[in-house]
Amino acid sequence: MKLTQKDKITEEYYDVVSELLYKHNLKHTKEIDSINKPLEIIINDNKQVVGGLYGRSIWGTLEIQKLAVSEEYKNRGLGRQLVHAAIEEARVRNCEYVALNTFSFQAPEFYEKLGFEKIGTEHDFPKGFEKYYYRKTL
Repeated sequence: MKLTQKDKITEEYYDVVSELLYKHNLKHTKEIDSINKPLEIIINDNKQVVGGLYGRSIWGTLEIQKLAVSEEYKNRGLGRQLVHAAIEEARVRNCEYVALNTFSFQAPEFYEKLGFEKIGTEHDFPKGFEKYYYRKTL
């Protein structure tokens, strides 16, 4: 056996490892009735992407993995629009929860205003900040 380490992801190996994890998880969760698929929501202005949200639904939860709005488009309600669209899609997918994490220098107050409950805190990550875990019950 040989262990190799790189600072770049090899797509072929990534896919193999992902499949190994998928098979393991499926063995333990096949009884859970849920829709497991990715989600992309994009906001365009004059064919330019000004914001977007990426996530996935899995095991009855929709995970918001990335959400960003261009600086010049902030404070126009676009972030709220993206989250509400994700919540509606979570309902369509029969999810019971929407989950996400954010850092203390990002937007924890934004998510709290939208009804997300902080369920965990990781201190000093990144150094001098916190990472917060949120969930909203649908």
